Amino acid sequence: MPAIFTQENKDELYRGMIDAGWDLLAREGVRSLRVECVAQAVGIAKGTFYSFFPSKGAFVYALLMENRQRAVDRLERVRQERGGARVGRAEVRAWLVEMWCTDRNIFRIATADDYTCLVKSLPPERCFDPAADDRLMRWLVEEAAAARPGADVRVVLNLQMALAFALLNRRFLYAEALEKTVAALIEAMLDEIFGKEPAPAE
Repeated sequence: MPAIFTQENKDELYRGMIDAGWDLLAREGVRSLRVECVAQAVGIAKGTFYSFFPSKGAFVYALLMENRQRAVDRLERVRQERGGARVGRAEVRAWLVEMWCTDRNIFRIATADDYTCLVKSLPPERCFDPAADDRLMRWLVEEAAAARPGADVRVVLNLQMALAFALLNRRFLYAEALEKTVAALIEAMLDEIFGKEPAPAE
């Protein structure tokens, strides 16, 4: 990395590349994302990009990890505001909606074929598989949420996988019902974590 970059410059460039990467992914798709375009968006040379990220795959992985960390930080802030108490159904619902209904969700941008290419571009220790994020869901169910006794994190992980598969394969689904499907899978996750909500009285 050139010596002319201060740590503040580096942090600013990193943040700019992350933001530019999501914008370009949303506009052009995963396989059309070009390193040159990311570098150009923040005013640096292509070679400088590679001093931050060794490959395009590593860059896309950094986008995902940044989003995941933001999600954890958001839920932790809610817990801190509640004095460290575990969060309830409404807070977890808002958190899941923010994660799965944002335009910065790779499963909304990628197709199943894109996903396969991304996975192949990474070293074995890195994975995009939502079920591989076992620690995040265990943290949610066992520490962060006021989960019901007997809540099964494996069911939550399976539902998360089903949601990812639905989004990756959205061209096979009824487009007009996709968001209702996403909402139904989120509610199913919440039912497993907290138990089913009582039916409204008639």
